[in-house]
Amino acid sequence: MLKVIATAIRRYAVLGLVTLLIFSIKPTLAQEVSERESDIDLRGSIAIVGNDRNVYLFDPANTDLVQITDDAELADDGYLFYTWPTWSTDGRLAYFSMSQDEQSGITTQAYVASDSDDDLIYVGEGNVFNYASWSPQNCDAESDCRVLSILMNSASDGLFVEAIQDQVEGNPNTTLGRGGPFYYSWSPDGQQMIWQRNNTRLDIYEMANADTTEQLVQRPGVFQAPHWSPVDERILFGKLNMETRMTDLITVSDGEETTLVADLEGILYFAWSPDGEKVAYVDANGPLVVVDALTGDVISETVVGGVGSFFWSPDGAKVAYITLAAPPDSATAQAGMRVSYRQQPTQIAWSVLDVQSGDVTRYGGFTPTRDMVYMFTYFDQFSRSHQIWSPDSRYIVYSEVLDDTPTINILDTQLNSTVPVFIAEGTLGIWSFR
Repeated sequence: MLKVIATAIRRYAVLGLVTLLIFSIKPTLAQEVSERESDIDLRGSIAIVGNDRNVYLFDPANTDLVQITDDAELADDGYLFYTWPTWSTDGRLAYFSMSQDEQSGITTQAYVASDSDDDLIYVGEGNVFNYASWSPQNCDAESDCRVLSILMNSASDGLFVEAIQDQVEGNPNTTLGRGGPFYYSWSPDGQQMIWQRNNTRLDIYEMANADTTEQLVQRPGVFQAPHWSPVDERILFGKLNMETRMTDLITVSDGEETTLVADLEGILYFAWSPDGEKVAYVDANGPLVVVDALTGDVISETVVGGVGSFFWSPDGAKVAYITLAAPPDSATAQAGMRVSYRQQPTQIAWSVLDVQSGDVTRYGGFTPTRDMVYMFTYFDQFSRSHQIWSPDSRYIVYSEVLDDTPTINILDTQLNSTVPVFIAEGTLGIWSFR
């Protein structure tokens, strides 16, 4: 099983570039687009990748659309496009370009939106972008430095994580580690990471001590991304149960292990609530289950199985999740959910679980864009770094293909039945944290 998962992940690392180039470049944003001004207010905004593969900012309060980049293009001798806008908790916005030409080959560049036109902070020649996230805190209490970590892939070195220090002269960067697959999660103080590499080991990396890792004694079970608690020292991951050969969902703190749920089947997906008091998980094609993060007691659970990706609201009161758009009690919805939507775009549907009451609100079906499929595939990694929820925990932003055109919509979760609000044509929208 582990070998199969590793092979699939390697395939997606290579196919990431291909999926990002699915849509032809054309200027098809819905609103009039403002030129970028020197004073940019990033609060409460949605960062958008348009169908022209440039980056835009959408302000839901007044429906303004501001263009951040304007030079994406496809040509016979190469291409340049922008991808995966990534917010920090303090309001910084990183975004990335991938380009290829006959002289330099493939190049990934990282930018941070600022008041000037000089946003470039990193150039990686020969590297393909896979994923990025910001440290939750500044490098130290007396500076504006914050670390941007980027997971990249190169033909010669495979997957590796590069860390760039924003707001430090020269934007120094460090290669933290290598592995395939490679998943990581930041500690809440930004001084450590938990790594899962090669499906065989878990390591704690100390940012202050380069090239120093502490390997955990637990052997990984069948899962992708480990999660550091958003509030303290607990680390959440799947441990291989040596007796049953299944996966136990556990937390580890200061070397002490607590089993929340034992003997889970298939690949396990999980995520902390924002306050660190609850954990949501799905195994195999089962239901979404929310448990107490200290005792493992079940707090809430969906009636139906076949649950795919899921995302906590910022206030921790709700969990948005996807299933196939077929009736939830049908055989189609109960079986093969994850395989179906990961192989090719298909009709899926949002549902929202109210954790306290157990009530579920289900919404209409849609066909996700390729960028959205990529997020769903690795949602347990993206859910910590890329918000689909608005900061007030009311709205969900998502992208779908409608009449062959990628579009970005907002869903109001306070209404039991609602038609999504169209905001722009584009392949991906990411909400800021504040």
